[in-house]
Amino acid sequence: MKKLAAGSLVTHRTLGTGRVVAVEATALHVFFPTSDTRYAAKLRWPSAGVFLSMDDPEPDPWLEGLSAFALDTTSGRYALAANFVSQDEAVAAYLADHPATTEPPTASKKAAIRLDRRGRWRAASAAWTSAMGDGQAAKLLEDGQYPEISRRLLRIAGHAATIPGMLELEVLAEALAAGDESRQYIEALVGFLSVPSPARARFDKLATAAHTLGVPPEAAWPMVTFFPFVALPSRHALLLPRSACAGASRLGSDLRFQPVPNWSTYGRLRDLSARLLEKLAPGGATDNVDVEVFLHATGSQRPATAAKRAAAAPSPSTPKGARAAPRRTR
Repeated sequence: MKKLAAGSLVTHRTLGTGRVVAVEATALHVFFPTSDTRYAAKLRWPSAGVFLSMDDPEPDPWLEGLSAFALDTTSGRYALAANFVSQDEAVAAYLADHPATTEPPTASKKAAIRLDRRGRWRAASAAWTSAMGDGQAAKLLEDGQYPEISRRLLRIAGHAATIPGMLELEVLAEALAAGDESRQYIEALVGFLSVPSPARARFDKLATAAHTLGVPPEAAWPMVTFFPFVALPSRHALLLPRSACAGASRLGSDLRFQPVPNWSTYGRLRDLSARLLEKLAPGGATDNVDVEVFLHATGSQRPATAAKRAAAAPSPSTPKGARAAPRRTR
């Protein structure tokens, strides 16, 4: 068997595929998605090796994306965060509060929708389509209409400016008036949107251009991801650090967040968003707008199901119990 290390995937004869959390001289901590607890199993080592294999296990994006486990020094067990909730539980709780409906909204409901988080994203997306869609952005860029593009970007951002964590319009206006730096940002933005799927080289170019605008650190990720998100929400994800990281963390997913926009973190968010969209689709979700709203709700609320499951979880003082991990939630 290959050398075991934290992060390795292994296959247990009866528990299936798990992720190695830590390797000690006499114990192996492995997280198996086969039961209803957030604790990793603590196996005797090396005697447990006869039950384990790590020869080319099937790739498991959910296990590989799990966040770091915290060690309880009293029990010697590793566990996910206390507020952990499985993707299945979070989706079920969210859909219970946001039931799908095919009925057209009444006038009063339409007014309410325009004020909620999803409604503001949709309004910004519609504004992009109207002002920059159907080749308008490329045509304006070709004609050198940088001031006009900046004005249109400001109008688009205005639809979502009141959402916590979003770009402040004053900050955006100052950034888009930054001369050569602004032009480089606009060129990188239009270039990033011109390809069928996000490409690392174009993302890095956009991130570099956004950095030269000198926006505050908290505006870095919105500056890179907001406009692509509202331009093509079926393709691009939005990373507002507080809501995205809180939601992902509760679901056991590690975005490996860094304050400076980077392809690794963005790729992890897109992978997580794709899996969540598949789970949310039966409830009417259509793109990453719905995923962003779900992540925000998950990160800011504690579903009752999570509280009940946490209370029912086995005590970490029983380190060799067979119950090793929360249910599969990919």
